[in-house]
Amino acid sequence: MPILPKNVSDQVREMFTGLKDPVELVLVDDGSDSELHTLLDEVQALSDSVRYRRASASQASEFGLDQDLLPAIALGGPHGYSRARFVGAPAGHEFGVLIQDILDVSQERIELSEATKRYLEGLTEDVHLQVFTTPT
Repeated sequence: MPILPKNVSDQVREMFTGLKDPVELVLVDDGSDSELHTLLDEVQALSDSVRYRRASASQASEFGLDQDLLPAIALGGPHGYSRARFVGAPAGHEFGVLIQDILDVSQERIELSEATKRYLEGLTEDVHLQVFTTPT
């Protein structure tokens, strides 16, 4: 039974017509069947430019992930893996963020103001930034 309603699948398929380069979604988890696996299978089916595969928990560090924070999704584009990661299932509002991130990785787009980009270029140390979302 599909997770995505037909109207959502149709909207995402239409959005994916804007994909420039292929994107790979890597689900890092324990390998068991889950709704997250099913969801990513459905997302992959919406465009030939989106590929999905699974990696084992022992491979988490290869994708910049912590084994204690699995399941998680890494996004790969034409120049390697993005530093954006999803921990847990991208459900609710997070699903829209996942779709937008797929588009951004494909188009190599970073939507920041020029002032913010200049500020970030001036940083001399690594910064670890986490964004948490919760259903409302």
